Amino acid sequence: MTVEELQDEIGAIDAIYPDTVIPIAPQIYTFKIPQHESLSIQLNFPSEYPEAIPQLLQVLIENNSRFTDVNYLEKHINEILSKVYIPEQVVMFEFLTELQEFFDKYIEEHPEPTPSPKQKQKPISSPDDRSITPQPVKVEIPKEIIDPTIGWFQSEPIVDRSSTFIAYARKVDNLQQAQDYLNNLITDKKVSKAAHNISSWRIKTENGVVYQDCDDDGETAAGSRLLHLLQVCY
Repeated sequence: MTVEELQDEIGAIDAIYPDTVIPIAPQIYTFKIPQHESLSIQLNFPSEYPEAIPQLLQVLIENNSRFTDVNYLEKHINEILSKVYIPEQVVMFEFLTELQEFFDKYIEEHPEPTPSPKQKQKPISSPDDRSITPQPVKVEIPKEIIDPTIGWFQSEPIVDRSSTFIAYARKVDNLQQAQDYLNNLITDKKVSKAAHNISSWRIKTENGVVYQDCDDDGETAAGSRLLHLLQVCY
C-alpha cells in the first residue's frame, strides 16, 4: 500500500470518528479509542500493509487511576489486532470498533475507584453495646444482549477515498418484515454511527404484485440506485 492509500484509509476513519486520529510520521499514527478518548494507541504501518499487520508501538493513558496495568492492556490490544487482521484487507475500522467494545466491557468490570471518606472516630464501647446491622447486597441481573445484525449478510468494508461502505442484505417476505428488520438493524452501534444509512427493498408476491421503496438518507439518489440494482437482480 502506498502512503497515499494509507492516508485514504486514515481519512475514512477520521470521517467516521472525527478528531480521533493524530499523524506522527508518514507510517505512524495515534488513534483515540472511540467513546474512550482518555485512551490512545500508537501504530506503525509497515510499507507492506495491508499484506503485513500493523505494529502496536505504545498505549497512551490519561487516566492512570482506572487503567493501571499497561502490560495487560497491551496484551489484549495485540490479541484483538491479531483476531481482526486479515492479510490484504484494511483493518482499522474493525479494529477500533472491537477496541471500543473491549473497553466498554473493561470499564463495566473495573469501576473507577472512589476515595473513601475519612471515618469519624467512634467512642469505645463494650461488646454488649455493639450491634451489627446487615447491609443490603445489590444483585445485578445481566440483560440479554441481542445482536441486531443476526440474520443479515454483511460485506467486507470498502474504502473509497474518504468514505467507508459496508453492505447488509437479507430476505424478507412482506412490507412489515422489511420495515422491522431495517428499524432493528440501525440499533446496532456501528450502523447507527454511519453518516448515511442508505436502504432499499423490493418484494414480489406470488401473483406478480411488486412492493418496493428506498431511502437516500441525505445522499442524493443513492437509495434509488440501490433499488435499481434490486430491480435488475430480482
